[in-house]
Amino acid sequence: MTLKLFALVSTLVFSQCVFAVRVILIIPDKEGAAFWDMVYQASFASAKSLGMSLEVIYGGDNRFTTLAIIEDIVTQPSQPDYLIFRPYHGNTANVFDTIEAKGIDFVTLEQAFADNETTELLKPKQKYKHWIGEVAYDNVSGGALLLKALIDAHLSQHPDIKPSITGIGGNFDYLSRTREQSLNALYRRNDIDLNQIFPTYWDPQNIATNFETILKRYPHTNIFWCASGQLTLKTLQQYQLLSNKPTVIGGFDWLPEALLKIQQGELTASVGGHFLMGAIAMTKIFDYQHGVDRFSNHNALYDFEVINKNNVTEYLDVVQHQKWQKVDFGKFSEFKAGKNLQTLNMQNIINSLN
Repeated sequence: MTLKLFALVSTLVFSQCVFAVRVILIIPDKEGAAFWDMVYQASFASAKSLGMSLEVIYGGDNRFTTLAIIEDIVTQPSQPDYLIFRPYHGNTANVFDTIEAKGIDFVTLEQAFADNETTELLKPKQKYKHWIGEVAYDNVSGGALLLKALIDAHLSQHPDIKPSITGIGGNFDYLSRTREQSLNALYRRNDIDLNQIFPTYWDPQNIATNFETILKRYPHTNIFWCASGQLTLKTLQQYQLLSNKPTVIGGFDWLPEALLKIQQGELTASVGGHFLMGAIAMTKIFDYQHGVDRFSNHNALYDFEVINKNNVTEYLDVVQHQKWQKVDFGKFSEFKAGKNLQTLNMQNIINSLN
């Protein structure tokens, strides 16, 4: 299987940087997937700002395609200096073994391992010396942040009506379990009803197929908590088709369409900022290449940010127009910024643009 079977989206090579550090980012979805396109665009902006070479390959949307892409990469005559990708549980050790054998440094995105794999893989640089680090967000606190935003919005409008929450979940993987942890804790509370968390396997079509049944089973639902942006938009669409009552709906990912719905008052909140994970990896690789190891704290997790009606206008402008293309990412490099290093998040991007 060759890379020609996948979408090799772009190669960024600067004439003034003949020996630029070469990085390949594998996107775990098809080209056109809104969230991962944002990851790509932000990563590209970071690479350009720092004078690095970035190649982006779409197609690593499961453990088999990811392994096939990586096997092809490591057999090419010219290999990258670094790989960035999202691993999948089930064959992570095989993928890591393949890269390690070729001596290519790699960075993983998101914590997607099953518990037994975490024990087997250990931490970066322990068992796998070329696994230099990972970029992951705190999905437990992210799920709780979304839940609080939705409950607060409901109680501000209906302080005397008990929150009745239906969860639109993802899969049974680590990402889903951590995002839904705060929801599951509601089963022990008397002041809030958690009806059920419905798995969708991350497929919005499952909502279209089953939403009428969900509404009939839990007609008093007044909050829908959703595990992703596409699930949020599909839940809103189905709810508007089947009910004329206002309700509180929110999810993850900061998709531009979802932010526009928040501005229009149709959605309540979106938790996100993690589309910057590839850009963060690029800045850390840049520093690593210059002798500054910012991957060394292997327990560090990045914080999600929440967008609601109070801040949506400012954030929407940046997301819609991809204003991170104008940002000097040297602000987020310790090698360049030194003691003035800033955390790479959307609030600091907005501050730098202002």
